[in-house]
Amino acid sequence: MRRVPLLLFLLAGFLLMLGNCQKEKPKTEEELYTVAQEAMNKGNSQEALKYYQQILEDFPQSSNNYKAQFMIGYVYSEQLKDTLKAREAYQKVIEQYPDCDLVGSARWMMENTGKGSLDFIFGEKDSSQAGGKKGPKK
Repeated sequence: MRRVPLLLFLLAGFLLMLGNCQKEKPKTEEELYTVAQEAMNKGNSQEALKYYQQILEDFPQSSNNYKAQFMIGYVYSEQLKDTLKAREAYQKVIEQYPDCDLVGSARWMMENTGKGSLDFIFGEKDSSQAGGKKGPKK
């Protein structure tokens, strides 16, 4: 009979420890990118922005920061429909990371943000759903 309370105590302690492990905040740049992408894919725009911003703050010398900055623009543009903040984010990509491989994309997004849905370009919808235009016949 004394074993049951002991087993319950140990089981409760294990479950508590397991729960705490799952609630740990992401620590590495890669973990932050992963949770930001997961949040974005689930439509949790504010959470995605928080993690992309955290990448910029926690890893200021990273050679990949331009990607986080670009994704901030993308979330504002395509999920939150905030054209002003999206353009500001893309402008930062252009100004702060002029030699990165996303400068051309940032310029294009700045010019086209707010002109209708860009989802079909990024694979979220097919072209037959974007802007009422039909895609090529197969």
